[in-house]
Amino acid sequence: MTKNIVLTGFMGSGKSTVGARLAGYMQSYLIDTDTLIAAKACQSIRDIFSSYGEAHFRDLEADFIRWASRSLHNAVIATGGGMPIFNSVKTMGKVFYLKIEFEAIFSRLSPAEIALRPLFGDKDKTYELYSARANIYENSADVVINANIALEEILKQILKYCS
Repeated sequence: MTKNIVLTGFMGSGKSTVGARLAGYMQSYLIDTDTLIAAKACQSIRDIFSSYGEAHFRDLEADFIRWASRSLHNAVIATGGGMPIFNSVKTMGKVFYLKIEFEAIFSRLSPAEIALRPLFGDKDKTYELYSARANIYENSADVVINANIALEEILKQILKYCS
């Protein structure tokens, strides 16, 4: 792999899980954009939003994209759910959209994981956001992956595009 693999999709679509397994398989590194941005800012994403607002957070994402496009090679990048909505991610590498049915997200996440995601507090509003973002994810991806299937099958689908 000479190019980065960029995983996009809605919150809970499996980007971190798929990314970790993919990075392990490829003997590469997983870069979780939200984790790295939070570490650089020395604040949680929630605190960044509450202290500085969403626009500032999106600027931090754009800074990350510029850095990753220049500096990262042979990495697996798991983006935050909003990153490809507000910024182009194509310069970072080959973009894979993990497309998953809305109800499948809720069946995969534990109640504790759902509680960590403030946007999941109102399922109807979450569905509206999911629906609004779906076409953007699809249009910004090089490859759309069916993420409603088993993890091993998702990995096989991605790997066939990386050889």
